[in-house]
Amino acid sequence: MPKIDTPNKAYYKDMDGELDQYVGTWKGNWEGKTLFLQLRKVKKRHTAGDGTYFDVDAILGERKIVSPNGIIEVDRVSNFDENLPEFYGILGQKKNFAQKYLLFQPDNMCNKTANIDINFTNAQKTEMKLSLKLNPNGVLTSCQYYNLIIVEGKSWPINFPKDIVLTKQ
Repeated sequence: MPKIDTPNKAYYKDMDGELDQYVGTWKGNWEGKTLFLQLRKVKKRHTAGDGTYFDVDAILGERKIVSPNGIIEVDRVSNFDENLPEFYGILGQKKNFAQKYLLFQPDNMCNKTANIDINFTNAQKTEMKLSLKLNPNGVLTSCQYYNLIIVEGKSWPINFPKDIVLTKQ
């Protein structure tokens, strides 16, 4: 990591508890599948090559997807990985900082990423709508999906809905 342009040992703490509303297990359905999204608030350390660092409160997430016939298609919740989670945030968009999103980097997708916009749909903040937007980045010829995407012109086989409403469990 390059030199960090922030005071060494700084801690960007969630002082007002803004991140707390996202924490928990969320559930929704799409195309007969059930999505469970588990979000945790953790203190993450970012360290530069020279050993300087800063800490930040962040939301990390993992997902579980169950098919209509009960088969588990994806389960990263059972072995939640705080070092390399599929979801990281909560971030504010550059053009509209009030619009919050999670960065989504699905496992085994050749470093493909997406932004998942988050909008609470009720005042109690027990329902939220997620909208997936793939980030534009290239595909290496070594990627197992190169032919599918570049040659056949198909979409990334990311097992996640474009839009979904989740309810806090």
